[in-house]
Amino acid sequence: MMRHTMKLLGQQARRIQPSNIAPISIRHAGTLVSPLRNNNPLLLRIATALDQKTPVVQALEQWREQGNQVKPSDLRCIIKKLQDSEHFSHALQISEWMSSHRVYTLFPEDVASRVLLIDTVLGLKEAERFFETIPETMKDYTVYTTLLTLYARNNNTLDKAEAVFEKMRDLGFLLKPTPYNLMLSLYSPLKRHGDVNNLLTEMEDNNVEPDDLTANHALLVYAAVSDIKAMEKFLSSNQRIKLEWGTCIDMAKAYLKSGSTEKSLAMLHRTELLVDCASRKPAYEALMSVYGDVGEREDVYRIWELHKNAGSSNEGYRAVISALSSIGDMEGAEVIYREWELGGLPFDASIPNTLISGYHALGMERRLRN
Repeated sequence: MMRHTMKLLGQQARRIQPSNIAPISIRHAGTLVSPLRNNNPLLLRIATALDQKTPVVQALEQWREQGNQVKPSDLRCIIKKLQDSEHFSHALQISEWMSSHRVYTLFPEDVASRVLLIDTVLGLKEAERFFETIPETMKDYTVYTTLLTLYARNNNTLDKAEAVFEKMRDLGFLLKPTPYNLMLSLYSPLKRHGDVNNLLTEMEDNNVEPDDLTANHALLVYAAVSDIKAMEKFLSSNQRIKLEWGTCIDMAKAYLKSGSTEKSLAMLHRTELLVDCASRKPAYEALMSVYGDVGEREDVYRIWELHKNAGSSNEGYRAVISALSSIGDMEGAEVIYREWELGGLPFDASIPNTLISGYHALGMERRLRN
């Protein structure tokens, strides 16, 4: 079988042709600003300036020189639409123009928007410099939350995020879930169990109701450290939350690791109910993996059929072969491997390697020589 396999591997490696490369999608830049085109004359003027690659600020100045009024609501709308169409530098120019003319009353939301735009266009350091210039009277919950959002994107700025969070605590701004969720998004991947517990306790003390994001972050941490007691206590106290399928997968793994096979299976069944069209393939691959760890052969095949209905992929074949190998069903793994060989998918060396690893794990090296 393996001589046949090696021969086909060589054939598949040679069959990769340029035709397998996906064509590059090209779109005209003007299509990006189509949301700007509506019945508002100023919005139309800005869209035209973008199409003609003329400065948007110049278009605003000309609009005013012609005796037209520029409403703050129009400017905010333009900034939002430019952001939506990924014209961030133009959005920043209008935000700066709005501030420099001093004829409009700026709100903290305007300042927060500018912080985000500066970060996107010029980088975090420039956003930090701008933040330092903001009058303290303008630094409200929205502005601080925006800065915290920037710091929460990367573990390298964890210390800065904690400092901003502490400042928000001092100012009495921790009355909504968002700041807590941002900190949880940092602590969760790091498995900082104690910090997660402290945040949840503080939320309870401040009468801040956990939302779906809070719950999923917390449960991921409890699952990662196999704290089954805390995991179940949180679940029972927050029964209305909407779990993500990935959270359920991790909880199923935690149950299995603790020896609770029945609870693991129950959580896997719950996971299946959460799978939607957008998440089918990765969710089914994760389900096959854990069903394999549990030893549920029939469930692996059942989910595999669902995965195939969603469309064949190398990731799916790798997942099902790995799952069947972990159960010890090498005959079934071989059948699916041959199906992959003949399926026309791009060659992926990890798939035969997964099959070979299964043979080694079961002490079946002799099969490799047959």
